Amino acid sequence: MTPDASKPSYRCSPIRSLDSLSRALGVSLETLNRLASRADDSYRLAKAIVKPDGTIRQPFDAQPPLKAIHRRLQKRIFDNVRFPDYLTGSLKGKDARWNAALHTGAKIVVTEDIKNFFPSVTANIVYSIWAGFFRFEGNVAQLLTLLCTKDGMLPQGAIPSSYLANLAFWEQEWKLVANFRAAGITYSRYVDDVTLSSRESLDKPQLTRCISNVYSFMAAQGFRPKRTKQEIRRAHAPMIATKLMVNRRPALLVQERQGIRSAVYQLEREEMRGCDPKEIKAKIDSVAGRVGRLTQLHPTDGHALKLRIAALRRKLASISAVPSAN
Repeated sequence: MTPDASKPSYRCSPIRSLDSLSRALGVSLETLNRLASRADDSYRLAKAIVKPDGTIRQPFDAQPPLKAIHRRLQKRIFDNVRFPDYLTGSLKGKDARWNAALHTGAKIVVTEDIKNFFPSVTANIVYSIWAGFFRFEGNVAQLLTLLCTKDGMLPQGAIPSSYLANLAFWEQEWKLVANFRAAGITYSRYVDDVTLSSRESLDKPQLTRCISNVYSFMAAQGFRPKRTKQEIRRAHAPMIATKLMVNRRPALLVQERQGIRSAVYQLEREEMRGCDPKEIKAKIDSVAGRVGRLTQLHPTDGHALKLRIAALRRKLASISAVPSAN
């Protein structure tokens, strides 16, 4: 599949006044202004995300009054945006596997990471999305910017943030994609992960030019690459996109598959040794989630492990059902 090189588009008419915004969201203007005035303090810290490289990301979750507005924005505004195929992160019907599938069968894959992406999506950028992409009136754009930012930046984890992150480069990214496509290069962006691939071999000058174009594009938008995260892989070895192998089809790396099988085995061993069932139950949901990821990409292996997890749950349930001796 080759991603189209079109702009994102909004299917509805622009909102031209604050009263129209109030009607569109079904919330009084007084309530919207009140929530906007205290939006910076209306988030709680969610569980930190530890990435495979050891870096920690701190997501936020909006508190109920603001979160309700975010849900309405999702349903009544963001659901009416058409996102082109090269945008693949945190969008309905798209995921890491979708992104990886765009690059299967390539001879070379290059991955780049945008440094401090969410903090770099400032209130000015968010305002430009509301005013430029959606073409909303200035006061409307300003109010929505306050409702969707925290301390002047995009809070990772909030409902609007994934949509706004995908629109951060709405005005220029499609041009970069079109130029790459004309040169036989496939481009995709999974939030802050950029992937390039080619079904033809690229010599060093061609590769340098491609990477330079991406870096120049980022810089023009006020972003920087995290150069230490750059990876260049060729077809004689595993090629990775969004942490999936893409040589032939999206697949987990052999080490990850082995790790999942080992995790199931360790749970079974703990049960056989008579370890505390409560401790095993505390681990089993996490392992089951990893098995679910395996099942999506490797159904035969995953289904076999699912049956073993189910059998383990039944054993633990039967142990819990046995009355303790007085």
